[in-house]
Amino acid sequence: MQLRQMPFRLLRAAVFAVVAVTASLLLHLWSGGHAPGPPQFAAAVGLVFAAAYAAGGRQRGFLTLAPLCLAAQWGLHEFFEAGAQAATHAHGAGWSMWLVHIAAAFAQASWLARGDAALAALLELLTLFFARVVRVLGVNARIAVRPRRLLPRTRVPRPLAAVRTAISRRGPPRLAFS
Repeated sequence: MQLRQMPFRLLRAAVFAVVAVTASLLLHLWSGGHAPGPPQFAAAVGLVFAAAYAAGGRQRGFLTLAPLCLAAQWGLHEFFEAGAQAATHAHGAGWSMWLVHIAAAFAQASWLARGDAALAALLELLTLFFARVVRVLGVNARIAVRPRRLLPRTRVPRPLAAVRTAISRRGPPRLAFS
């Protein structure tokens, strides 16, 4: 199972859309904005869902999600403001509004990157678990499992030739018989 397969891609896009639009709406209201109607909210979720589905071909990290979330927050702010102007309840986009949207974008990017990584790890564990179950039960089904190679995080320094000859490891420690 991979994150780019259809059901998982749809799930990831739906989660991104709901989180982005809901957070943007709540913080937009909190900083003095106008509440859109249900059709405008649904249209915003639909637009963000389409953009998230288009960008969701693979797992993304924080540095990739942060600009996408900033663009989503800016677009949603403009979308909500356009709805407010249509309802003749326009408001000014002061510093507090933009700071709230920027903070929301960075919080969303962090949360979504962690959730995406957790979903990928969960799917990998489930794949390996079910592959083992199939092997234990003796079913003659071929399963394509690509285990990840885990590389060590720290590298062990190799001893230098001069240091290797200077260190003697023969005999007990000097303090052993003192």
